Amino acid sequence: MTTMNRRGRRTQLAETGLIRIGLFRKLQCEIRDVSPGGARIVIPEGAELPEEFRMRLPHFKTPRHCIRRWQCGSETGVEFKQD
Repeated sequence: MTTMNRRGRRTQLAETGLIRIGLFRKLQCEIRDVSPGGARIVIPEGAELPEEFRMRLPHFKTPRHCIRRWQCGSETGVEFKQD
């Protein structure tokens, strides 16, 4: 992906996020970088993400509604959807 396609400046991180999948299932992820429009995360090997989910990130007060845009191995790119 080129920088022209990105929706804002990305900030490199090494933090932990929490993904909520359905009512009772949660999954920790590593946040590699974040921008106002999305993030690049790493999920545990063998874990699968649905097309849409909620994720709590340390930099935001409320969980963000995420749409999975790409996945390569354990890395996943997500777009933050406006609620």
